[in-house]
Amino acid sequence: MTTAKTQSRRKQQRSLDTRAAIKAAGAELFATQGFRATGVRDIAERAGCNQALVSYHFKGKGRLYDEILSDAVAEAQRLARAGDLAGSDYPERDLVRILSHAIASQNHLAPMILREQMDPERLLNPNTANTLRSFMTLTEDVLNALPLDAEARGWDQQIVHLAIVGPLIHYTVATRMREQVAGSLDRPMSTPDLEEFTETLAAMLSRALRKEEIASA
Repeated sequence: MTTAKTQSRRKQQRSLDTRAAIKAAGAELFATQGFRATGVRDIAERAGCNQALVSYHFKGKGRLYDEILSDAVAEAQRLARAGDLAGSDYPERDLVRILSHAIASQNHLAPMILREQMDPERLLNPNTANTLRSFMTLTEDVLNALPLDAEARGWDQQIVHLAIVGPLIHYTVATRMREQVAGSLDRPMSTPDLEEFTETLAAMLSRALRKEEIASA
């Protein structure tokens, strides 16, 4: 006989599964249609759930969008703690690796953000801005961890952050576009894999911040 405790666990699991399905559906639609063109009904249909559940779990598509971004921020912060970012000899390189992993951890995150850069209704929202601002705190920590005489300690943290995230997002989107059209091209287009691209970007950033040539770590 099913106990009340078992029924409660099953109910909690169904709720978690529904939230995950809504997030996945929202991220896909935000990436392909944009925030403005995506409705709560669209998300519910893609997730295979009742429209009311989107509002129940996320209070609307705005908070859903922000939570998708927050998941990437939380993953980056988790990796920073696990890897002792502040104690690294070259924290800027580790930062690039961390942000690369965080962006890649969600299949539709990069195209979702890139689309809203072209139509920034959501990115200009205060809640979303605060989420993205918390993403930049890792970059601030890295700049503050540089040697005291490093010129980059006085650089604008937001510009440094965008110099990392921007190429990673564009690389991800461009790679997917190339994969989609690869079969129709007269000549193949070579694309570095994500790890190679990340390491190249990390080395370039490190040289720029430290104004010195350093060996690959």
